Amino acid sequence: MQVSTKFFNETQINNFSKITKDVQDIQERIASGKKILRASDDPVAAVNLSAAKEQRNIIERFESNIEAGTRRLTLSDSALQEATNVMIRIGELAVQAANDTYGVQERQAIMTEVEELVSVMVSIANTRDTQGQSLFAGFKTHADAFVTEADGRIAYNGDRGRPQLQVSESMTISNGIDGGTVFGRVETSGGRKSIFDMLSGVADSIRQASALTKQASAQGFASLDFNVTRDPQNWSFTLEGSDGLVEISANVAEGKYQEVIDAINAQSHVSGVRASLDEARDAVILTDQRSEKIILKDVQIEGIETTADEMSGYVDFSTIDGNGVSIGAPRRLTDGDLLISNVSADIGQAIDHLSIQKSYVGAQLNKASRQADILAERKMAVSEKVAKLGEADLAALVTEMQALLINRDAAQQAFAKIGQQSLFDFIR
Repeated sequence: MQVSTKFFNETQINNFSKITKDVQDIQERIASGKKILRASDDPVAAVNLSAAKEQRNIIERFESNIEAGTRRLTLSDSALQEATNVMIRIGELAVQAANDTYGVQERQAIMTEVEELVSVMVSIANTRDTQGQSLFAGFKTHADAFVTEADGRIAYNGDRGRPQLQVSESMTISNGIDGGTVFGRVETSGGRKSIFDMLSGVADSIRQASALTKQASAQGFASLDFNVTRDPQNWSFTLEGSDGLVEISANVAEGKYQEVIDAINAQSHVSGVRASLDEARDAVILTDQRSEKIILKDVQIEGIETTADEMSGYVDFSTIDGNGVSIGAPRRLTDGDLLISNVSADIGQAIDHLSIQKSYVGAQLNKASRQADILAERKMAVSEKVAKLGEADLAALVTEMQALLINRDAAQQAFAKIGQQSLFDFIR
């Protein structure tokens, strides 16, 4: 078969175009640094490369979540430490205020500092992160966690949610802790209590410290002037007389003291103390049968479980003579939970509670840190795979391009040489 000059020329031009296209393709790979420019270059490798890049993107999103969560958790940890410091200081002030050598002015100064520290605690509880979101409001991050109500009580304004962040395909971390748990659920011997109610009770206890006492005594005769509500309250207290000590429990209401009188008299053979009603003074009169010391202490009133409760009832214990005339100033007794000497226990439990919450935050931080290390190793392995699949071998490409250029130049020179010949060159 004979090949025409025209067909030969077209074939060579097509070959030159193909070589030029290959050279351009290699140049593009060298310029971009990519091994695969189009999926058609290597379909299997392209699929693997796409999967590896997607895996790297997922890992980077997990890393971003860890960074965001770590920032919030670090702020929460600092806030809890500050709250603990505030509670420690309030505990120190409560101990000072319980000192009997302190007078009204000293206690007033202490109470002023306590009130300022309560404001600081509210500010800590309403801490916001770098994006302006509340740390301790649960899912209601746009709102303050705690608000002051019309009656002055500090109430939780958030919910019980704990935001979670995905840090791996199967792991999440909590990047916050709700304020209801942190500040509103302190486990004490008297049940769950709010830190803010505790602090309000501390201030009240300091305010009342000069007027209240844990126990009172009188020689021979005493008067009990109850200040109670119209609704019956169950009172219990310890009464000690010349013969011994007894526990008294009875319901007391405004103007209704017969039950407590009967309860005292029912055990007068043990204590040596008898009770009677002074209708003129509307008071209970205590008389020791041997005219020895009468002691009343350890008052407990039904419904009062914490220093946060208001003083809804008390009794003024007065020393009187045989004619019923008061001697000296009365001593006021109320539920022991309202005494400043009992505040330290609640504060100690609040500090322990904050430490537990701080430990939870620390555990989440440790969890995030460990997961960050794992993600870094995964990212390195995936990045190596991406590089192997997608990054061009520049040395090999340059060598290949040089070989193509040499081949193209040689073919062009041969084509030019052949093209110079004519039919007359063959028939000579």
